[in-house]
Amino acid sequence: MEFLDKLVLPQSAHHMVLLKYLLVLTFILLIPYLSVLFGSLTLSLYFERKSAKTSDNKYYHFAKELIDQVTFNKGVAFALGLVPMLSAAFCYAQLLHLSGLNVPGYILISFLFLLAAVILIYTYKYTYHLKEIFEFASNKSDSQSGIIEELESYNFRTSHLHKRAGWYGIIFLTIAIYMFIGAVQSAVDTSNWQNGSDLISIIISLDTITYFLQFLAASIGLTSAYTLYRNFRSNSGKEHSSSGSIEFVKNFSLKTGLIATIILPALIILNIFSKPVESLSFNMFGASLAALFLLLFISILFYVMIKESSVKFSSMVIYLFVGVFTFIVIKDQFAFDTSTKKQFAMLAANYEEYQNKIKEEYGLAVEAISGADIYNGKCIACHKFDQKLVGPPYNETLPKYDGKRDQLIKFIMNPVKVNPDYPAMPNQGLKPKEAEAVADYLLTTYKK
Repeated sequence: MEFLDKLVLPQSAHHMVLLKYLLVLTFILLIPYLSVLFGSLTLSLYFERKSAKTSDNKYYHFAKELIDQVTFNKGVAFALGLVPMLSAAFCYAQLLHLSGLNVPGYILISFLFLLAAVILIYTYKYTYHLKEIFEFASNKSDSQSGIIEELESYNFRTSHLHKRAGWYGIIFLTIAIYMFIGAVQSAVDTSNWQNGSDLISIIISLDTITYFLQFLAASIGLTSAYTLYRNFRSNSGKEHSSSGSIEFVKNFSLKTGLIATIILPALIILNIFSKPVESLSFNMFGASLAALFLLLFISILFYVMIKESSVKFSSMVIYLFVGVFTFIVIKDQFAFDTSTKKQFAMLAANYEEYQNKIKEEYGLAVEAISGADIYNGKCIACHKFDQKLVGPPYNETLPKYDGKRDQLIKFIMNPVKVNPDYPAMPNQGLKPKEAEAVADYLLTTYKK
């Protein structure tokens, strides 16, 4: 997608730092949301299928509750999913300008898959409720067989749409997440930039595979924690049909959360080992250790709640998970920043060239300071290189400044009386850049 490069304006080093901070904020919003969305949809489909096999209503209600908890507001999908993904594409388009890497293009493709997935997921959610309405209405409409048949027809089509929306939704969401992860991870591996960023290499990349596995474990763990928090916080207002249903939700969330939290550290470490050497840094390892420490603490809290059959730490667990995701995002950004230092230096130099070109086009270019012109305008009245005038010849004074340019500049800026045979040199009122230009001219001419 070459049109993205054409839309990009060169950025200064300061602006690139701001773009990196924007990228961190974008991922802190996007990754947890995608995790809960993926985890809730996956578990919802699993328990709906289990409900159809066992005819157990508790599975059906839990499946419905899982999808409702992440689709409670349509604006959330735009604010935490679609808009941040577009923001990530914009940031990478700026930061990877002229690299030849198609990361922004792949992120835009991921955006389209995510948009389709969100539409399907909300269709899956609303058809849940429509099915119940049609079933309820058909049971009540026992007087007119024509109405009953029509309601049953609508119920059948709604159920069919519901099933397709759910499974197509998880397929599109998986593609969107996997492609997004692959695009972002390819930006870190600068050793493969010369070979391009074709889709096949992104799909089979070890870094992409390990990070996706890490995402799967994190999504199940965060979804379990979120389910606990949403159902059992003091002001949740949740009503369960039976005590058995309450115990089922609690036990499943606690056990699943513990298993995911135990598996996740191993996958984080595996992902670190799969990263290219040029992306490793002490900052990245520090952020990784912080994430691993929080996961250890979370697993302890899950174990304590299982042992005591309580949910008293459910609020703390969800906040700690937010911390884990934050450190994982920071870890990844440290890796990206470390591996792309040459890219950022090149972009900073390109910005200087772009800025000078713009100044030239508008007649704003600053002329270079000429040390020869300043010498001929000010210094030549009192100094020559090989003759005594008001001041000593430069052939006598410059040897002591050979290799000491800074000292000569300091003397030109603030002259003091040195030789009693000559009067003190008056301050010429030169600016720092002018003094540097004069010093360079004198030393260069003297050596010649």
